[in-house]
Amino acid sequence: MVRKGFVLVLSLIMAVGLYALLGWLEPTLCLLINTFSVLVIIIAIVYGELDGAIMGTCAGLVQDAFSHGVFGLAGLSLTITGFLAGWLSRKLDIRTFYKRLVFVFILSLGQLFIWAFFYFLIFRKSLLYSQPALYLQPAVTALISAAILNLFRKVNPTV
Repeated sequence: MVRKGFVLVLSLIMAVGLYALLGWLEPTLCLLINTFSVLVIIIAIVYGELDGAIMGTCAGLVQDAFSHGVFGLAGLSLTITGFLAGWLSRKLDIRTFYKRLVFVFILSLGQLFIWAFFYFLIFRKSLLYSQPALYLQPAVTALISAAILNLFRKVNPTV
């Protein structure tokens, strides 16, 4: 049996590798596809709110290490998103693909708003006007996360 901690660390390493590959291919893809947000939401739905919050903190701090901004913005927003994703997934029925798609879209939109709000408070400027790819990030995150969860459900029907 594979240990949960090993899976979490390996998935974080894979998210870092994919994020670096996307940045190497086209830097705009890092704005469009937030691999850390996808990772946190999937871990939170599969393992629960505590693991989602811990993974949100770790993935957010790694994402902040890649950026040249304030350290902790992504960590805070992904921690909140990870906890809410895990907690709400236990309370709501999200067993179908379309329910998961809407659920993850709302969570990733909330994560983007939390991040943009704190970014605005610190820098007094908005990235949503200068980076139009951020508008598509919740939709892309929802599609990728729901598709991965759908594939994972076919392998493990309890999720």
